[in-house]
Amino acid sequence: MTFILTDCDGVLLNWKDSFDSWMMREQGLYAKGDVTVYDQSIRYDIDKDYMNVLIRAFNSSANVGFLPPLYDSVKYVKKLHEEHGYQLIIISSLSNNPFAQELRTRNLRSIFGESAFSEFVYLDTGEDKDEVLQRYAEFYPGAVWVEDKTQNALLGRKLGLDSVLMKHIYHKNEDTDELPIMSSWKELYNRITGE
Repeated sequence: MTFILTDCDGVLLNWKDSFDSWMMREQGLYAKGDVTVYDQSIRYDIDKDYMNVLIRAFNSSANVGFLPPLYDSVKYVKKLHEEHGYQLIIISSLSNNPFAQELRTRNLRSIFGESAFSEFVYLDTGEDKDEVLQRYAEFYPGAVWVEDKTQNALLGRKLGLDSVLMKHIYHKNEDTDELPIMSSWKELYNRITGE
């Protein structure tokens, strides 16, 4: 059995648009800063500590159980799993809230199927993935690691994983030269399977 390690938000699920909708609806706030960057405090032009509180509130809420899929992820995750036997391992800095974790798991299984994921590793909101990636790099050396955060993709590469970056607008201001960037899951599928 072959495994793919993958982040969730910005890779499999559309976190950003769902968060923006929640911010407008629940907080009355709009992204009025530089919307081309990863850092939400800059996107919203508000204090970093306050933004961390808001992200934690969103990630611990029932909203995480209803995030839509990103791009063409459903079609190609299912193809990787059903036609090529890949199992995905989720590594997500979501929340320590067990109810939010369960909602995310249910959401992923509802969208991608019951059997595509072999493990769900949930870290606290914004928590570094260093230790978890180190452990999985030892278990599955050379495994594909799919991320949208450049720092985490570079870390995976340093640890010996086959890191790829899911393309977003915020990468245009970052140094991503060392990483393969995928514009879609179809591109990633072709890279993995050689088709």
